[in-house]
Amino acid sequence: MAGIFLVFSCVSLEKEPQKPGTGQLDISLEEMYHSGYWVTRPSEGVISVLGIAGRRRNRDEAIAEALADAARRVALYHGVHGESAAVLNQGSGYVDYFSDFDYRLDVLHGAENYAGDLIFDKDRDVLEKNGAVFVRVRYPGVSGIPPYETVMENGMPLWVKNYSADIPGFLTAVSYSKNKGSPQKTYQASYENAICTLLPRLSSKAVNEVVDSEGSRVSRSISISSGDLEQVMILETWVDGKTGAVWTLLVAKQKNKEEQ
Repeated sequence: MAGIFLVFSCVSLEKEPQKPGTGQLDISLEEMYHSGYWVTRPSEGVISVLGIAGRRRNRDEAIAEALADAARRVALYHGVHGESAAVLNQGSGYVDYFSDFDYRLDVLHGAENYAGDLIFDKDRDVLEKNGAVFVRVRYPGVSGIPPYETVMENGMPLWVKNYSADIPGFLTAVSYSKNKGSPQKTYQASYENAICTLLPRLSSKAVNEVVDSEGSRVSRSISISSGDLEQVMILETWVDGKTGAVWTLLVAKQKNKEEQ
């Protein structure tokens, strides 16, 4: 999905404070929600994961759905197969121009395999806001990442403005989703778009052809990408408070073919 760049005036720069604890757990969900800046980095072999659900008949039902969402994100760590296709048609007339993009992501191991390993505090790690329920969980047994610092500019991570980040040893992706009407759909689209931006770096091929369309010649270009990733981790998420758009900073590694 095409990236959309935002430009902000540079008033102040500061480093996002590095605080102790797994996944910045000393920062409350309420604070993260109101700042629009979610930090879910792994620490000491534990990954912090955010699960989101809409309101249900009761709080327990909503929490269960949010935990299922978190389990899917944990499943991504253990492996995901992705395929994407971008189509571009170009002709002599305005109506002959058309572009489209589609993708499919399949976790290699079912999310239900990890649901029982999620750790969370029902009193501290659950937040209900504006028709959505957010649950923060911990999942043990993951690899760490090299230390890095996020520079903030007026409350926004600089990786949003630059649309890039560099974390040695990992494939790094930054991506965006416009507001899709609900937090769970928007957050999911954002991190899935980030995964898709990595696929061309794994395997990509292009097909070019000329076709007849209603009496005119149209040039068609199809780009197909695919591959398997593992250690997929959502490190940070930033929400535009004005539009509800969601940005994701994500890392992953190419899955070793011998392990597949």
